[in-house]
Amino acid sequence: MDERDRVQKKTFTKWVNKHLMKVRKHINDLYEDLRDGHNLISLLEVLSGIKLEPAGLKTLRLVSMPSWRHTNSEDQEEEDDDDVPREKGRMRFHRLQNVQIALDFLKQRQVKLVNIRNDDITDGNPKLTLGLIWTIILHFQ
Repeated sequence: MDERDRVQKKTFTKWVNKHLMKVRKHINDLYEDLRDGHNLISLLEVLSGIKLEPAGLKTLRLVSMPSWRHTNSEDQEEEDDDDVPREKGRMRFHRLQNVQIALDFLKQRQVKLVNIRNDDITDGNPKLTLGLIWTIILHFQ
């Protein structure tokens, strides 16, 4: 990894954390902490104000995010696992499915994802993870 990649990783990690803090989440390593898709889904939910809910393996249903999700209240309860529209398992298939939920959401919003597949993010590919976050930044800023 060259110096530019290190700077981008640090900068993008700070940007992601700035938004994830709204739902009391935090990442330490951009490449590792997006691999299971959970933080990626949370980031997109915060940025869009829409809760991502897969209706099936290949479809995506969008519903408005409840107003309580937008608060920064200290006494806010952690989300129930039943409320999380994600694969909860730890197998590779579950991680791939979660990342795919995020990628499908972006595609549905006409965000161009050039050569970024769910396995690239699940495998922690540095260049493509940086590319994905940069694309998200451009779309939502």
